[in-house]
Amino acid sequence: MEQGALHWKRGRATVVVPGTRIRQVEAAEKSLAVLLFEDAQVDTAMTVRHRNRDMVAALGTEIEAIMSDADPSGNRQPLQRHSVQVWPVRALADLRDRVLHGSPWWRRALWYVVLGLPLAVWLPVEPLLGFFAWLLLPAGVALLRMWVGMAELDTRWVMWRRGITVRARYEADPYSEATNNCVVHFHTLDGRQVTAHPALRGRRDEIRYDPQDPSRVLAPTRVAWLGVALAAFMLTGIWGVAFSIPAILWLMELLALPF
Repeated sequence: MEQGALHWKRGRATVVVPGTRIRQVEAAEKSLAVLLFEDAQVDTAMTVRHRNRDMVAALGTEIEAIMSDADPSGNRQPLQRHSVQVWPVRALADLRDRVLHGSPWWRRALWYVVLGLPLAVWLPVEPLLGFFAWLLLPAGVALLRMWVGMAELDTRWVMWRRGITVRARYEADPYSEATNNCVVHFHTLDGRQVTAHPALRGRRDEIRYDPQDPSRVLAPTRVAWLGVALAAFMLTGIWGVAFSIPAILWLMELLALPF
């Protein structure tokens, strides 16, 4: 039942029956018969069986609620038929839509598969090494990128290039159960008041913010963030480096060839 119509699924085919096409509903014990008008151009009776008679009765009540007479002209809403494509065709169609209209990373992944694998295998370098380099490099890059995000290295790079340091007021986060979480209040150079959530508590009453996005802040600390960066590297960075080693070896062998 959806949007005032009965959706009848049989295999990969679905028939959408509007309430105006239903003539009668007959519930008997654990079965339910839905009788349609003769001009419906489908089977005039649809039968549903369920081991729970209460479920059958509830479904019959829902179907009766959408039954109504046709409009004054005598017209009834037409039936609609939908057929689901077989799995390989449906998967290929979904992949096509993602590549054409989805995230640009889908297009980059397609180019990586289409061009990367032939280059890794056909170039005059060890084919097995090239295949493993091509296979493991995306995982290595993703893990290294995750480490950069966990260690806030990208934020620190932005702050080093264009960050602005201003006076700030720190206080405990009232919506967090952790005792070390805090919020910071400060005014930007153009007078806007901003409340942000830094990852660490600053050692001074200062904050460094991105003028293009004042909610992106960095608290001045001594070396406390190095511990976070090291812990994140132990979790993701080491595996990112390990998965990238075959690609590095393959590239070194390629550069060593006498072209």
